[in-house]
Amino acid sequence: MGRVKVTDNFYLDEFVPPEIYNVRGARSLALMDIRIILACQHIRDISGRRVTVNNWWNGGALDERGLRISNTPTGARWSQHKYGRAVDLSVDGMRPREVHDLIRKHEIYFIERQWITTIENPAFTPTWTHIDCRHTGLDRLLIVDP
Repeated sequence: MGRVKVTDNFYLDEFVPPEIYNVRGARSLALMDIRIILACQHIRDISGRRVTVNNWWNGGALDERGLRISNTPTGARWSQHKYGRAVDLSVDGMRPREVHDLIRKHEIYFIERQWITTIENPAFTPTWTHIDCRHTGLDRLLIVDP
């Protein structure tokens, strides 16, 4: 099974764990909220840097930073990750606080499209940035503590 390109810079396997991708392939896209994928592409575009969610396809160790299987011990029981609405990402050469600040700088753009509605407080995410697109009903980003 080959890779499925979903945006200019991302493949579907970067958002889906191998347990799902190896069974469903391109049909895995139906389990993802496209808004979170578009948010990652936009972060890539505005930062001009590589954005990493999962890297298992290329032999890396990251496989649960996008969609998570329902029985994983990783994260909260009702995590937005389990609904395909969240990712934990890293941006090459940027600390999580810098990524947080970049997203906040473009907050209106993300909120208007509902691509990012919630972000975790970077004080609690030392090596990644958590974003999700859950419904909040707010006209600003919801900043949460894990």
